[in-house]
Amino acid sequence: MLIPIRRLPGARTALLAAGLCLLGTAFAHAQEHTLHVAVADANGNPVPGLTEGDIVVQWDGENLETTEFEAVDWPVRLTVFVDNGDNATTLVPQVREGLLALLRELPADVEIAMLTTGRQPRWITRHTTDRAELEGNIANISPDTGAGATFNDALIEETNRIHDDDDREYYPVIIMVATDGADLSRSQQGRVDQMVERMVENSVEVHTLLFVSGNALGSGSMAAGVGEALVPVTRGTFERITVPTVVVDRLEALGRDIARKHRFVSNQYRITYRQPRNASPQPAIGVATERAGLQMLPTLDGNVPSRMPQP
Repeated sequence: MLIPIRRLPGARTALLAAGLCLLGTAFAHAQEHTLHVAVADANGNPVPGLTEGDIVVQWDGENLETTEFEAVDWPVRLTVFVDNGDNATTLVPQVREGLLALLRELPADVEIAMLTTGRQPRWITRHTTDRAELEGNIANISPDTGAGATFNDALIEETNRIHDDDDREYYPVIIMVATDGADLSRSQQGRVDQMVERMVENSVEVHTLLFVSGNALGSGSMAAGVGEALVPVTRGTFERITVPTVVVDRLEALGRDIARKHRFVSNQYRITYRQPRNASPQPAIGVATERAGLQMLPTLDGNVPSRMPQP
């Protein structure tokens, strides 16, 4: 759902999603607000070097005063979880190949960590940009015979680490390579609810690739239920895979999407603006520019989704 906004003559406008910017009466009563704007050129590349005069924020169609305009360069930080439990025995070789394809797509400055989820979440590699280390540890991923997965526990642990990082200046992305086998997670519903709240608070994006083996739980599995439910909450994705070799293509495609996200979140603008007097409590807010050929991607938190609209 998009908030309607009047288009200025000769200007290109972009809208904020209603769920992100309509914060009720408390929002309207504040005097100043902040939003982020990523800008793409006609070729879909980030546009650096814009100034305060290039972008205007509108409130119910009225141009607003900008009180602060600054470039923001927070990168993506990626965490990958791999189910290596009983139901993933035939999947692990393709996952190793797919993770290497993922690495090839990602910029060298993206920090990546990897963990397995069989039996319990276990580190393969903590966050690093060292591609040689990552590639070497990918080769060591192996099935854990007799182990179920821990999908929820893995997500909760990583979300808590992100939430407890007081120095966070990055956009967290999580990839869950999961199966539809039995899940051994011990987390109760209250911890899952808290996890979702913390994901939203910390701009976490979650992508789930679910291998459906045909002899397990299918749509009734923990990974299916939670992974699909997180799509609208985190602006991530959920995909079912029935052929192991497809995971290679899907991880490679996710690498391209996350690389594009990284380019935009590390090349965007944070704008602080002053609301008008007698402001409506539920305004339509948008951004506009008179520069030709630009597409603007406004968000409240700067978390441009990996699969964003193409210019």
